[in-house]
Amino acid sequence: MKTAILKRLKRLEEVRAIVAGPPVALQIGYLRGLPAEYTGERHVVTVGRDADGKYRWEERRGAPPASEDGPASIIRILLVRAKDGGRTMPGLKMRTNESH
Repeated sequence: MKTAILKRLKRLEEVRAIVAGPPVALQIGYLRGLPAEYTGERHVVTVGRDADGKYRWEERRGAPPASEDGPASIIRILLVRAKDGGRTMPGLKMRTNESH
């Protein structure tokens, strides 16, 4: 009986650890990209948030500034104009100017 209770408690603790993991934030917004002819390093910064909750991001030239933030559990969905849709963005790095 004791063994069964201990096994059950262990399973419950494992499930609790999975459920209590870090929260994931979903951010949806519009990206204003650099011109297609730009081939250098680039990064993305958050420039604002609309009243409807959608974010606004801009692609900027160069390497991103050093970040003091730890890894975040954020999923970002970047919406781009159709003319930018087929372009690849090598070395794209995300950087936010806002604190959450």
